[in-house]
Amino acid sequence: MPNYDENSPDPLTKARGICMEKDHHVQKILTTLKACEERIASKSYTAETCHQETMDLIEALDHCVGDSAFLRIK
Repeated sequence: MPNYDENSPDPLTKARGICMEKDHHVQKILTTLKACEERIASKSYTAETCHQETMDLIEALDHCVGDSAFLRIK
């Protein structure tokens, strides 16, 4: 699972951390990803991966920070 720190000095990482805490759509996808990871961890063998859930989370984070991502670039 991606690790984002809202206290990071990097503005994009900080924005992603804020989205993970406050954006309901991102939180819903994060919950789905966590459930997938738990499902996989509970099995001794599975061909299942959480690739799609991870991509969904990255896309949701990109959408969440999209408006503010490039405001600080000079």
